[in-house]
Amino acid sequence: MPRFGCTLLLALCPIIATADEVIVMQGFGNKELFTTSDKGKVSEDGQTFTLDTLDRTNPHPWSIHGRTTQDVIQPATAYLATFKLTIEQGPDKEGFVHILCRPISDGTGNSDTLRYNVKENKPDKTYSIPFNSGTDFNDYAFQIHAYKNVKATFTDFKITRRPDPVFFPFSEKQDEFKGDLNIPTGAKDFEVILPQKQTPVVKATDFGFSADAEDNVEALNKAIQHCKDTNAAKLELAPGTYRCTAEKPINIHDMVDFTFDGKGAKLVFYRKRYHSIDIRNCQRTLVTNLVIDWDWEIDPLASLVKVVKTDEKSFDFEFVHYKRFPKRDVRCAIISAFDPETRSVGIEGGVTRGFEFHAGRNPKTDYTWISDNVMRINEKPGRLKVGDLYRLQHYYYDRNCFNMSNNVHLTLKDIDILSTSGHALLITGTQHHWQFDNVNIVAPKDDPKRVITCTADHCHVAQSRGFFKMANCEFSLGADDILNVHDNAGFARKSGEYSITTQNARIAGSFKPGTVLELRQGDYSPSGFSGKVKELKTIDAKGGIYEIIFETPVPEQKFDGFVIFNWTFDSRNIIVKDCFFHDNRARGLLILARDVTIENTRFRHHEMGAIKIETGYTFNVWSEGYGADNIVVRNCTFESVNPTNSSNDGKARDIFMGVYMKSDPSAERTEYPILANILFENNTFQETYGLVAFISSAGNVTFRNNTFINNKPRNKNLPYRGSFYVTHASNVNVVNNTYVKSPYINNPGVQIQPDTVKNVIVQGNKIVDEK
Repeated sequence: MPRFGCTLLLALCPIIATADEVIVMQGFGNKELFTTSDKGKVSEDGQTFTLDTLDRTNPHPWSIHGRTTQDVIQPATAYLATFKLTIEQGPDKEGFVHILCRPISDGTGNSDTLRYNVKENKPDKTYSIPFNSGTDFNDYAFQIHAYKNVKATFTDFKITRRPDPVFFPFSEKQDEFKGDLNIPTGAKDFEVILPQKQTPVVKATDFGFSADAEDNVEALNKAIQHCKDTNAAKLELAPGTYRCTAEKPINIHDMVDFTFDGKGAKLVFYRKRYHSIDIRNCQRTLVTNLVIDWDWEIDPLASLVKVVKTDEKSFDFEFVHYKRFPKRDVRCAIISAFDPETRSVGIEGGVTRGFEFHAGRNPKTDYTWISDNVMRINEKPGRLKVGDLYRLQHYYYDRNCFNMSNNVHLTLKDIDILSTSGHALLITGTQHHWQFDNVNIVAPKDDPKRVITCTADHCHVAQSRGFFKMANCEFSLGADDILNVHDNAGFARKSGEYSITTQNARIAGSFKPGTVLELRQGDYSPSGFSGKVKELKTIDAKGGIYEIIFETPVPEQKFDGFVIFNWTFDSRNIIVKDCFFHDNRARGLLILARDVTIENTRFRHHEMGAIKIETGYTFNVWSEGYGADNIVVRNCTFESVNPTNSSNDGKARDIFMGVYMKSDPSAERTEYPILANILFENNTFQETYGLVAFISSAGNVTFRNNTFINNKPRNKNLPYRGSFYVTHASNVNVVNNTYVKSPYINNPGVQIQPDTVKNVIVQGNKIVDEK
């Protein structure tokens, strides 16, 4: 078997990179290669670079202090940066060094191909950071930024070219693969039990529920309480439109064998501080026949705006669907480029830009009303051009529609959510055995003003005990992911023989005494330790810092510390079938779970890719997931699912498998297969924008019997379009797939980073004239 060009790559037949090291930059002394700010200083010998923001008083926390000059970093190229680093933090201990690969001409962060944070002072450590530049710009630069107050000194600095991946092309005459594979099974079917009684029935109208009332929350809560007190089986609403304005949710709590039947009622909410409907601690409960909406006449959730003027210091937005915009004190949260053909966000080369992203945490936008429907924003326009269309969100996240916690055997059926602030569907606690059947998140088709449905995820599972199924659902036009399923992890370092101290663990309730926690090493490999919490000490609740004391000794940590898994929560056994997901901001599905089946589902025009299978931890924001295992995706279609060229390591992709470590996203990978046993079969991929799949930190991944069709050009046709990329992975199989010939696909195949990959089968993949 030849070393190159083979269709079967085995551990016994490794491919070894033989290219000599190509040094791009060494040290900092050459001013033609590296430039600094006034807070960044290069030593006389050029070997040391120091940035110092300890005396910085600027309220803006980020600052840039050094970068390579134009043309040092070439587009679509793999690099390795190595250096040593000493760090001194300011008094608040919040400062850190932020390392990027970013275009010089795009300071928004939307085009970054590397983000790497260093907070700990480890002067003897040699950092080794692989990264790739992208393809969208010609001026990528390796950049060194600071967050808040920090002093940092770089030594032994070098950037080198990494060897190109080994490429295995597909062909018209590859022999079919007939070998045995270890195929995952996905989720097992299960039953969600419906309410076991149908009478007595209570009428909501008997408690003041009325289409003429200014608010109906109080009436519904009284009716629900009466059902609970009298052990009634069902509460029936009545057809009509009903306002819900009280600053409290509709509470369906502690119900057993209960049906909440809307009878087609439309509930129109307007509130600021609470979820719309809170379902908690219920058993065998059905919520059905409802329409949910938001009051757009008072307070639109988002608007379609058009850039009508720009100058050096400002730009003007025209509110396209309004002669006079109804709310003058309006929040400008974020804009996303709008596609008039699909009537949704997500355009190749389009701009996304945040303003008052999180209310109360980000400064309010400086704007002036120029006329009844034209707003001037007093900021530099950047990449915004006259004539551009954007969806301007006035809400981002905020309070949610359905909040569900700790329920068992809960069903939502025949529900239409036309719009809501926040997540449409949020699940927390130890909820298990629940289902959505014909639950739709779809804007009214006859109102062009309605450019958004929910202002966060369509469905967000923050933690659960699993056994969730959804069928016959349509989700669209939301401001974030279609479905995000995970449990919350944490990060900690050993602080005593029996103790660890967490960093940014905002889930103290998961660490209460008596809880059994598993500790994984910082690369997700097993430490062999699961222990019961003896005591929890709060050090800094706001910063998520706690000391956890176990009953048994803690092992020695490797890498930077431990990742904490709490198996009290286990979002597993998830079934998604016969659904249609489309036209949302962000991603389709985020799967940080095990035992998952996704089948007969259509994915169309997701802004940043169709599916992410991942897990990760950070030092400053979230830490989510306990890995992913036993996942099957079959008989699905994927259509134009990454129009914005969303990428990892500079490579756009429809499907992503990987981890984030220390920051999100991150350049770090693990060779431990924390993502394992994944199958994509009998799917159709249409109009892939970049890679079909980026596969990393994974083991036993199979793509078989899929079909790839690409009949449309891109504005910038990527050279790797339609291919696969594999790094830090093992036992990856790309077999018996069919590519329809296309003038827009140059040479499909599998790219393999040889020094981090073992056991890959690439065989039986054929190119045909038509399908």
